Amino acid sequence: METRRIVMTSSFYPPYHLGGDATHVRMLKEELERRGHEVHVIHSLDAYRLKRGPVSKEIKVSPGVHPIQGSMGRWSAVGTYLTGRNKAAERELERLVRDIRPDWVHHHNVSLLGAEVLYRRNVPSAYTAHDYWLICPRSDLMYMGRETCTKVRCTKCSLRTGRPPQLWRKAKMMEAIASIDLILSPSEFMADQLRSFLGLEAKILPNFAPAPDSGAYDTRNHFSYVGVLEKNKGLDFLLRAFQDERAKEELHVMGAGSLEPLVRKAEAETSGRVSYKGFLTGEALWREVGSSLALVCPSTGNENSPLACIEALALGVPLIVSSRGGLPELTRDPEAGLVAGSDLKSLTEALVRLSNPSERERMAKNAFIRYHLHHEPRKYVDEYLKLCGAMTYGNS
Repeated sequence: METRRIVMTSSFYPPYHLGGDATHVRMLKEELERRGHEVHVIHSLDAYRLKRGPVSKEIKVSPGVHPIQGSMGRWSAVGTYLTGRNKAAERELERLVRDIRPDWVHHHNVSLLGAEVLYRRNVPSAYTAHDYWLICPRSDLMYMGRETCTKVRCTKCSLRTGRPPQLWRKAKMMEAIASIDLILSPSEFMADQLRSFLGLEAKILPNFAPAPDSGAYDTRNHFSYVGVLEKNKGLDFLLRAFQDERAKEELHVMGAGSLEPLVRKAEAETSGRVSYKGFLTGEALWREVGSSLALVCPSTGNENSPLACIEALALGVPLIVSSRGGLPELTRDPEAGLVAGSDLKSLTEALVRLSNPSERERMAKNAFIRYHLHHEPRKYVDEYLKLCGAMTYGNS
């Protein structure tokens, strides 16, 4: 087997991260290293400081991980947002390309590493569209934060939603995109948006997740919600559904966020039928999700391919998802869950349907099939190496 040297870029990387995109980068690094490949990751501590505050004085640095930071801390990340440049990231990338001589560079979420890290450096480059940043300064493709964007109105949207306009985008973004040899999309929906807004063609490569080592769990009478406790995830909508007397089972909520008081209020009002479990990881999280009737992801935003949904499929747990973004794709081929509309009646009907033992058992079997067909680490890495290995130097 030919071993490869790969440099990756990501605004965030564990333990200094916010969500599934950074976890994906870590998992991909680990899977590639198991096969003997050499992987280096550049990420920004300033980006984490901007979003979450101070980092530990004893920065945890794993082999092959290269945290960068500017002289102004979180304000360096603000400067990157405003200018599209992060000179510390650019210098570190140039150093690694020079010293490591990678076979390719793979960019992930680089919103706070700056558009200029995408510029060609005499080495093939790939980009995974974890979010809509190539198209949208908000990265969510939600006009005014309320509805899916259908045309370019970025300055108006940014000002109305309290974000400074990124005046550099018009001059720099398309030039940066032209430097990318391969664009990977975790969902058909994302690929469609890249084609519609930017005329870009992407290879669809569904995200992966390792299966748990602990095996199957006994199914109990509860549904699960896993994620940030925020309105854009549809959590408030989900809590209202459990006020309906037809939704008789429990709802176990796992995560942290600004809606925690609302979850605790629902817990009190339903006498514990809505149960807040806190922020769980590892075996405790696997056990809660693995024993549930379904994982519910009622997001009101344009989700791409949430890690929590793929982990549920790996456990043989069906999904109930909204019709937004790439979520419906995770319930197909074969039918591994239900797509609920944006009204309470539709969501409640989905909950009732998956409370039926025979219907739940059928979709649970399909969830396993869906996972093994589309989301196994081995299949992902095989296809990833094939696609990236085929890249050329283009015009370099």
